[in-house]
Amino acid sequence: MKNLFVTLSLYNRWANARLHAAMAALSPRTLAAPSAVNFGSILAIANHLVLADRLWLNRFTGQGEPVPSVDAAPYPDLAALAAARRAEEERAEAFCRDLDPARLGETLSYVTTDGTPMALPLALCLSHFFNHQTHHRGQIHGLLGAYGIKAADIDLLGFERETATCAGLSG
Repeated sequence: MKNLFVTLSLYNRWANARLHAAMAALSPRTLAAPSAVNFGSILAIANHLVLADRLWLNRFTGQGEPVPSVDAAPYPDLAALAAARRAEEERAEAFCRDLDPARLGETLSYVTTDGTPMALPLALCLSHFFNHQTHHRGQIHGLLGAYGIKAADIDLLGFERETATCAGLSG
């Protein structure tokens, strides 16, 4: 499982870079254009992803500045957003690489953003962390297409074909 999570952290970095390259083809106005999707625009979805990643990584590591809301858009331009994105990707990869596999069988106790105490298996929470990113990247990918941008493939198997990462993580 640890190797899978390391692979997913590397995949996320790769997929996010491809998506951000496609987003750069849009004007700032189009990136922030209101849409009937979660969080209201491409830029807002991308901000949500950074904030949600930060929130979960804080929970996983017990470190980091508080994240009062995952609905905010603190990064109004792609440059600031990309820098914040990279910082969370580095944290995710470091966490997964340093993860003691025995922890995957443990329970993660945390408090939700609405104040509800929760306790769930860490492996499930990590799976959610990566699945959540995939879900919202898919929304962004679809919105880019609606604006006439043909974004590069961001499938996990495309990542593996291009990088052969899994071959280097066996064992």
